[in-house]
Amino acid sequence: KGNDNFPALQALTDSCKMWDAIGRDKIQEHALDLSALCKELLADNAAFPFGQLYAPNIRELSSGITSFNPLQDQTDLATLNLFRDRLREEYGYIVRTTDFKVKVDDQLETHALRISTHLFHNEDDVIGLVAAMRDLYLSM
Repeated sequence: KGNDNFPALQALTDSCKMWDAIGRDKIQEHALDLSALCKELLADNAAFPFGQLYAPNIRELSSGITSFNPLQDQTDLATLNLFRDRLREEYGYIVRTTDFKVKVDDQLETHALRISTHLFHNEDDVIGLVAAMRDLYLSM
């Protein structure tokens, strides 16, 4: 079993106290506000003519996660991974990728970037991310 990691346990305790001090509802609203902004910017951005948003911008159905693929071929994982990696290496933004079938009988999986908004992000972070995605997309 090993030894307990007391510094990690203390950090978790401190984090929970901070969440309680801020208020969990306030944190959730912040993440949802940033997620809505991200979706609005991506949907509005003419730089992504083939972009597909896979997360509804309906508050009651939303979370802090936005799934989006800027590419024409929504099944091209290699190019999407290159896009994700360049976004991190050249612009400093970290996003993940995810995959799923849009329809249950799809033969190929659809791939998307998974953009997460958190307590430590702000509007400038989201605006900067979408601007970096636009610049990167136009350069590829």
